[in-house]
Amino acid sequence: MRAHLVVGGGEHAATVTDRVAASIPLRPAVRSHRAAAEGSDPVLEAIAHYLDRLLAALDLPAPVVADLVGRLLPAELATLLRLARSLDQAEVDDHGIVATVDIEVARLLDLPQRVARAFAAFVPVVARWEVLVAPEGVGNLPAPEPPVLTALREGADLLERLDAALADPEVTAVHLAPPDGPVGAARRADAEVLLALMGRTLTAVHPGGGSGVEHLPASPTEDLPSLERRGEEWLLHIGLPGVRAADLDLVRHDDELVLGCAGRTRRVLLPSVLRRCDIGRAGVAAGVLTLTMTPDERVWPRG
Repeated sequence: MRAHLVVGGGEHAATVTDRVAASIPLRPAVRSHRAAAEGSDPVLEAIAHYLDRLLAALDLPAPVVADLVGRLLPAELATLLRLARSLDQAEVDDHGIVATVDIEVARLLDLPQRVARAFAAFVPVVARWEVLVAPEGVGNLPAPEPPVLTALREGADLLERLDAALADPEVTAVHLAPPDGPVGAARRADAEVLLALMGRTLTAVHPGGGSGVEHLPASPTEDLPSLERRGEEWLLHIGLPGVRAADLDLVRHDDELVLGCAGRTRRVLLPSVLRRCDIGRAGVAAGVLTLTMTPDERVWPRG
């Protein structure tokens, strides 16, 4: 276990962090991730600087600019990037981290994947700016400088690794220290749904008052997602602990599956061998989604 993250925003989060740190025999480094105390990040600075220039050239209304900036560069991004770098450094140094993460739990679990995909989508556009944008003569848009492309690639890579770490119970333990009352209940529900769509569960819930810690069932030990060949069909198994078939929305979008539950979504990239296959059947049993897929005869002709 590389990291123990205390989330949920309860007033007792700092106490929980100290308690978790004291319970771990390997004396991990205890760090706090707070944007106000640690400044910006080079990835964020490079992208924000160019985005400011680009949006100024487009001369868009202020509310539109604010919405675009908020979607691509959310307020929590500097903290997420620092957390990603801390996890990478912990792996290099072979030490652990116990930290209070001051990000609303649903945002912590959802944003890394979303922003990583947005950054990755911009990489080919920026890399071929003169081919894809300049010939069209779209106003006087400023060409991105080389650091922008580097920042997009680095940011996408950092956030993808952070997302993978959050989804892996062998890498991160997620301790929920929620406030009392309906707000805390809502945050727990959000965390459970989003983690289930990642294929895992909360590690523990720490209620206010310092007692009655609830240790939750661990995620399935089976290595999921997994792929199985059965005759001419492929079976894809995806872990969704605690999710029932009636609660799951499933949509295929190109080479991805979009999994939805209780208003939350997560995208799962199909293995390359299945990207030219059709979904025949889908079912959920014991917290595992199983998709039965067959080769698309338009791209896998017989005979």
